[in-house]
Order: sequence, then structure tokens, then C-alpha cells
Amino acid sequence: MGELKKHQPPMTIDEQVENLKNIGLIVDDEEYAKKILNDISYFRLIKAYSLNLKSKNGCYNKQTAFKEIVDLYLFNSNFRQLIFPEIEKVEINVRCRLANFFAECLLPHLSISSAALLLR
Repeated sequence: MGELKKHQPPMTIDEQVENLKNIGLIVDDEEYAKKILNDISYFRLIKAYSLNLKSKNGCYNKQTAFKEIVDLYLFNSNFRQLIFPEIEKVEINVRCRLANFFAECLLPHLSISSAALLLR
């Protein structure tokens, strides 16, 4: 069996900001960065939205700024809020059509007592 991945020790918000700066991320406003990391969390923001912004050595590409990662997160969040209601409409429509299709196909082949059980 393979080795277990060693987890990093927990870091304070200040340590998270310093860590990001140490691996090349441009942090123009540290107070803003601390607020965002406290509100969203390091792993949700940094691990998910900066995957393609790092080189193979683990450092950020030149000129990559904290604000860019936050902007990606906010774009994704707003996009999800716009699209999820539409996805819900499609889901409800598909479920309704499937239920109607199966009802039309199956009900004629059921006995009266079986149909009564289904319609309760």
C-alpha cells in the first residue's frame, strides 16, 4: 500500500498570507486578503481556483495576483447563481416527462388493483 500523504500543519490567516507571498503570489492588500481567507477559506479559494496559475515547482506564475484568484471565485459564484435556477427548470421538466412517459406506457398494462396502489 502507498504512503499516506503528509498533511500540512494548520496555519493562521497571517501565516496563510505569508505562505502565499513566499510562493510568488502578489498580495497588494494584506488586510483584504486576510478578510477573504477568513470568509471563504484558504482551501476553497486557493486550492480550487489557482490550479492553473502555478508552475511545476509549486510557485505562482509571474504577475499572478491574489485579486485575480478572488475574481475567478466571484465570477464562478455569480455564474452558478445565474445558471442553477435554469438547471432546476430543466430537471423538473425532464422528471415530469419521464413520469408521464412511464405512466402512459405502464398503466394500460397494470390491473385495476395495481394501478390503484400506484395512484395513491
